[in-house]
Amino acid sequence: MVFGMGLFNKKFTIVVACKANITRSAYLHGYMEHYLKEHMPYARKKMRILSAGVRARSGGSASSVVKHVARTNGFHLRSHHSDPFTKKLIKTANVILLMEQWQKDELLERFPQADGKTYLMMEYLWDGEADEVRDIPDPTGQDLRDYEEFMDAAHAEVDRIFRELGREGVI
Repeated sequence: MVFGMGLFNKKFTIVVACKANITRSAYLHGYMEHYLKEHMPYARKKMRILSAGVRARSGGSASSVVKHVARTNGFHLRSHHSDPFTKKLIKTANVILLMEQWQKDELLERFPQADGKTYLMMEYLWDGEADEVRDIPDPTGQDLRDYEEFMDAAHAEVDRIFRELGREGVI
């Protein structure tokens, strides 16, 4: 279920999150903004992308490897700084997309008010079988193949989610 734009045509806000907000969610934040700019420029006025980490420290840079991966995909993460979740961020979000089940569980335990708008990235707007929903594994410290698997999953999910949001008239 997608929540409406709310009062005063507030931008539909997606918060993409992982553990530390320096690899997966940092990359996805940049990639989602890049995707909108390239494929759905009309939607940029209607949507805002933010990122955070369930166990993030404030102000950390994106990892050097993920910065390189972003550059090879046509965007940069020079201005990315990690952010922890706050009550204000939870309130601002229309939807919160997490990478792993433990992150979703921990976030909902700390911020029960996030219930109803918190999903694993792969479960949000998913119309397939529930047992097909998977975590998006952390490639940090892994080899190139793990980063490629992460990017393939991330790109496919962003494409699917934005197509569904478009179909539902959100963007």
